[in-house]
Amino acid sequence: MSKRSENNQARSLGLIAWVRRRVLPKLAKLCAFIGLAILAFWVCGRILTDQHLWSQYIWWIPPLWMLGAAWGFLVASAALAIFSRRPSGLLIRPLLLIACIGCTGYLLIGVWRVQRVVLQSPDSVDTIRIMHWNISANKTRKDGSLDWIPQAEPDIVLLANARWGKDQLALLELLSELAPEEQTHEVVHGFHVPGKIGHFRVHSNAMVASRYPIMRTGMMTMGELVDEDSPIRTSGDRGWIFFAELDIQEYKKTTPVEETPPVPFVIWFVDLPSDPTVWRYESMTQVKQNIDQWAGRSFIVNPETTGKRVWIASNESQEFPEPDLVMGDFNTLRGSNSLDILAPNMIDGFDKAGYGRARSWTPQVKNKFLRQPFKLADWHIDLALVNPDWKPVGYQLRDPTGNGYMPHKMQILDLVQ
Repeated sequence: MSKRSENNQARSLGLIAWVRRRVLPKLAKLCAFIGLAILAFWVCGRILTDQHLWSQYIWWIPPLWMLGAAWGFLVASAALAIFSRRPSGLLIRPLLLIACIGCTGYLLIGVWRVQRVVLQSPDSVDTIRIMHWNISANKTRKDGSLDWIPQAEPDIVLLANARWGKDQLALLELLSELAPEEQTHEVVHGFHVPGKIGHFRVHSNAMVASRYPIMRTGMMTMGELVDEDSPIRTSGDRGWIFFAELDIQEYKKTTPVEETPPVPFVIWFVDLPSDPTVWRYESMTQVKQNIDQWAGRSFIVNPETTGKRVWIASNESQEFPEPDLVMGDFNTLRGSNSLDILAPNMIDGFDKAGYGRARSWTPQVKNKFLRQPFKLADWHIDLALVNPDWKPVGYQLRDPTGNGYMPHKMQILDLVQ
């Protein structure tokens, strides 16, 4: 070997030794610090949620992205430390390990509720089952997604943003099985359903079908109102809350008393704005103010059942009723502080009776490579908030197509009183 080759080899070994002695220890410590910073941001997001605009975006970052990155930096820090010639990160790396284990345990038990896989309570037979699905104007007639509705055996069905025309007619015909009758009645302009009067309601983008009679309905919209029978639908991004008062004496097994009106079961069916630039805490405050100041029309069943229209405007001026259940697409993550503005002291159905990752919405990304990270994203924005007088005993999220074709999953809630 020539003297020049020996000098080059010695110079290379000296560079490697310098990197292992000076660079790798610092990189190992930096990786551990970045991992701790990521977990600190995640914890901050969990605590503040959407109380501030800046914390809202931290809160929206999926847990698996954050925790996965923290674990990755922990592994990188450990690997760099192995090849370092000087010890580094002897304090910060164990702290990162403990933090990763603690945060992962909290995710599994406190967020995903995996313990309910073993500790799940037995099914109750005396329940009311409510199904909600935001169809998001997707086609439903040819993909088999409608088969899930009768299979779930719901008592009340809430459907948002169904396509106008044949898709909506197919849905109404399917839902007529909740309260079948040979005679057809016009539920909305041009659409007749072979079902009992007062069990079906279509208002703008909201569709409700119930095994129990619907007594009164109304809607608050964040945008301009349209005629209830108009084929022109308001933009779902404006947001709306539809209420329905139901007579559930059949469920309660009580006998009607003359001159004593039944106490209704009140559902708020929601579809709130999805603009990601909007601060949810502020927008939810505006929604609550609109409800408190609501002076819109409510609708009741036409007493002249032979008339053309099943639903007519009520002459009585009434406020938005207090809800027993608030269910729908909130476009706000489960656990957000802003939800307490709209539904204070109400119980989240998943928190009491659900388990799993709870991915109710997945963005539709056509590029298969860009789509992969979203498989690790858990955005639970379709929610069910329950009055404490009722007890959630079951909560499920189902993909009606089984292949992720639909952006929103169906949520199914079982309640007992």
